[in-house]
Amino acid sequence: MTITFSRVALTTLAVTATTLSLSTAVNAQSSLLDKTLDARQCIDADNVWVSVDYGADSEKEPEGACATEFTDGVVALESAGFELTFEDSEFGKYLTGINGVVPDWVETETYWSYYSGEVADDYSVDYTYYQVGASDSRPEGGTVEAWVVGTGEETPALETLPETPAATGSSEDGGWIAVIAGLLALIGGGVAALYQGLITIPGLVLPKF
Repeated sequence: MTITFSRVALTTLAVTATTLSLSTAVNAQSSLLDKTLDARQCIDADNVWVSVDYGADSEKEPEGACATEFTDGVVALESAGFELTFEDSEFGKYLTGINGVVPDWVETETYWSYYSGEVADDYSVDYTYYQVGASDSRPEGGTVEAWVVGTGEETPALETLPETPAATGSSEDGGWIAVIAGLLALIGGGVAALYQGLITIPGLVLPKF
């Protein structure tokens, strides 16, 4: 079987490889930037940080995420990416579950208690127990919304917003991706330039395609 390529086709392949390599590097860096958004950055941007403690009996670790929409507590939870379940009552809908965790008041006397947290200059958080339900609350930008499974006596575990995480293995991997992509771009461009006659190397005889 004989495979032939024209110089134009070879050049096109080289340029395509270069473009894809650079695109891969940009996408990797963009993905890493998305992952670095943390609680302090969320608060500094005048958004709302939503903190969820699933309780001592749950295998789930406490979670937090940034809400960019927070007209009420339900909107804040959904904006932060949490999945909610509700039940109807004579007083209207009330929240029963977050991310599949539904405490049973009859058996365990636990429920989802709800707090508003004021954030100080040092990023410590002072909590106040909400006297209204999530659909009637009005969170303010720069505060924390905290949910805790318990008897109502527990306080949110998040006492101070953590610092921005330092560079991790993920960012290092992204750096390697960028380096490899750059090398591929150089090689692709060099091959194209050689076959177009833009550069020459003494003694090098290019195969005929």
